[in-house]
Amino acid sequence: MLIILAEAALRSLLLGGIVWGALTIFRVRNPHVQMFSWVMVLVASLAMPLVMHWATLTVTHHVPLRSTGPISWPETLPLAPLEDLGESLAGIAAPATTPVGGHVALDWTTIATAIYAMVAGFLLLRLVIGLRLTWQIARTARPVDEPWLAGCDVRVTPAIDGPVTFGSVILVPAEFDDWDFRKREAVLAHEGAHVANRDFYLLLLATLNRAIFWFSPFAWWQLVRIAELAEIISDAEAIELLDDRLSYAEILLELVQNIGRIKPAGPQMARVATIGARIERIVAAVTTPRKMALRQRFWIAAAIMPLAVASSASIAYRAAPQDVLVPDGAAIAVPGKPFVNFYAMGGRSVFAIFHEGGELFGQLTHQPKLRLTVSRGIATYAAATGPISFAVDTERQSSRLSLQLNGRRIEADRILELPRPQRSADAKSDTRPLGHFVGWYRIGDNRVLAVAEDGAALTLKETGRPAFTAAPDATDVLSSPGGDLLVFLGDKDGQADHVLVLDPGSGPRLGARISEAKAQALEQGFARRVAEIPDRFRDQVPAPGAKEAILRGIADMEQGTPNYDRMSAALAARIRRQVDQLHAMFVALGPAEQIFFRGVGPGGYDIYGVKFANGFAEFRLLLGADGKAEDVLFRPDGNDEPGGMAPCTDEAGLTAHGDNTPIKLTLYNNTGEEIQLANVDAAGQRAAQGTVGDNMTSQLLTTVGTPWIVTDRSGRCLEIVLPGQRTRYHTIDAQPAAAPHAQASRNTPQAGSEDMLRRYIEAVGRGAPDYDHMTAEVATQTRQTLAVHQAILTRLGDLRALSFRGVSQLGSDIYTVHFTNGSAEWRIALARNGSIGRIALGPAY
Repeated sequence: MLIILAEAALRSLLLGGIVWGALTIFRVRNPHVQMFSWVMVLVASLAMPLVMHWATLTVTHHVPLRSTGPISWPETLPLAPLEDLGESLAGIAAPATTPVGGHVALDWTTIATAIYAMVAGFLLLRLVIGLRLTWQIARTARPVDEPWLAGCDVRVTPAIDGPVTFGSVILVPAEFDDWDFRKREAVLAHEGAHVANRDFYLLLLATLNRAIFWFSPFAWWQLVRIAELAEIISDAEAIELLDDRLSYAEILLELVQNIGRIKPAGPQMARVATIGARIERIVAAVTTPRKMALRQRFWIAAAIMPLAVASSASIAYRAAPQDVLVPDGAAIAVPGKPFVNFYAMGGRSVFAIFHEGGELFGQLTHQPKLRLTVSRGIATYAAATGPISFAVDTERQSSRLSLQLNGRRIEADRILELPRPQRSADAKSDTRPLGHFVGWYRIGDNRVLAVAEDGAALTLKETGRPAFTAAPDATDVLSSPGGDLLVFLGDKDGQADHVLVLDPGSGPRLGARISEAKAQALEQGFARRVAEIPDRFRDQVPAPGAKEAILRGIADMEQGTPNYDRMSAALAARIRRQVDQLHAMFVALGPAEQIFFRGVGPGGYDIYGVKFANGFAEFRLLLGADGKAEDVLFRPDGNDEPGGMAPCTDEAGLTAHGDNTPIKLTLYNNTGEEIQLANVDAAGQRAAQGTVGDNMTSQLLTTVGTPWIVTDRSGRCLEIVLPGQRTRYHTIDAQPAAAPHAQASRNTPQAGSEDMLRRYIEAVGRGAPDYDHMTAEVATQTRQTLAVHQAILTRLGDLRALSFRGVSQLGSDIYTVHFTNGSAEWRIALARNGSIGRIALGPAY
């Protein structure tokens, strides 16, 4: 709320500054014109918190593939998948905890909100009390009934010292009966002008505006200026009636001498603070100001209204869509291939929409390809940090697509369509040489795609993965042996400036061309990290300063003020996009109370568990050589709420409740069919969140108070998941178990799991995994982690023995694997066809 009010105050100040500048430049002295102008500004100021962002101005700028605005999901670092993509290995043992001594984080947002509410409440209370007292005075005052008053509601009361207007009532002091006729005529002319101009109500709005925006000097200035103009205009009315400026000035001086007791609400004719300036103005003036005609009011409104709209509008920046490097030829359809649209989401993030056989699928960078849930014309993709939705009938209608993510609108530019049309025989002569594709492209924070010419083909090598050779097909699309598709985009100085890589497992990635020196630096950084990780993983010793860095980060995030100077550039950019969402989660968790070291993960991240006042969380931190945080992975684990499963018959009475403690759920689909997920809102209504394919894992960032419905494709409920400690990791089977963790009651390994794990470890150690015996999800994970896992296995030495330890919450078999130079823990689960359905490497603790 404070952010909205502060932004509204700044926008009102901008509008006021423009109006003040215009009045000054054009030397507008007429108080009627000034009054009308400032009243319009006042109305705009009061409406500003409600109308902000209603109008959006989209500015197209020609920079390489940028988003129109920030997004709130994390742009996963390329080495983040080196951490466990399956279940967490935390909680196997109970490590000793370290109290966070004296660490109490102040919630500055709450403090600021409390201060704002106290001051605003005081000002509003003061206004209400003043109105109440003045109303009582007006109600008990004696009406004056004389023919010359011409219907004015004039009342005499001994409770005031000078004339006051209260609504349409003119209050005068008890001495009114003793005044001479000329003085009474001047007073009533002045106060009658206040009534006619409705000054009481204008000042009431200005006072309300000051109470709401009390922190803004402009709100205080507005009240003073409108009150001043109201007096100037009323003085002019009285002078015009008396036709004697000096006599009117003397009357004002007589009135101000008696001021000093009660100050009722409403315009007062004589105020000590302003009387000096008013008399100087009255004496110095030669003529009375001209009143405004209706036409003048119309033209002033026409001039100010666009300024008010502009000051309340938002500016969205969008990138001009980039053309692919190779020009299109004749539009020849390519049968048997899905139609895919790719939309740039900012940075290297891309959202792909697949049209396959009348069905819609979606895939976001570093996330799985999922069938889109379509309801009432809205398609929804279950992204890790919240559903992405769009209107189906708007897709493919233009070069832009309006997406909704967590209630925010994102304008995404379409950068490519596949399949691309084949070139005609005439167009083939215009094909650009392969040299236009050669160079280096950054497709991750520490990953580079190197492209070199090799005769009639191209050799392509991604950091940490084997090189391959490929040539463009008839539509200028390159394919790797692993099924990746590559398309080069743009044309800068005769060379492609971007590459789009579509990995079937981890989705589309967008990479920009970089220099050879930059590419070498990134490659060296990756190699250095791969060389350091095996020893760190074997030794299981925390990095110096890691715990302190996590505690500092928690304290900063609780206050909503992250210290970006302690982060790498990539991490700082991610945190800036997520700061509001993260701040809300840390506020819900409360102050940190205990922190404990859990181990070093296979990606070189230090793993810490943290107990908060209202919940738990796990942090994985990667520190750079300069002491800055290269990356942080945060997983909220809920609170003490156990959670569980509920039968589908309970759905009718199910609603979300007020426990907003964040929790991440990991659901594995073992039903043999695609399933759909929906959460339940406070009204008990389902909200579709997307689909999960068979043998696929879905991670849901949600709250403890939000139930989740698992359904088949027809929408029939299969089971209800109540978030909590028992359901943080949950397998959805074809026949839901009667108990939430029936799979955990198994105390023997799956048949064949030990042999499959042994073969997997040996194949990864050789650098030649058997992808045919893995699900697509595990194959993608293995490709991403191959370089680091192979280095770790090389450091650990030959495999000596495996010992079964138990079954995890997700239903995976837990093995301690002993090597020549150490041991490690692996978790493995087999799919129904005997292939590897889940696998995770972690420290043995």
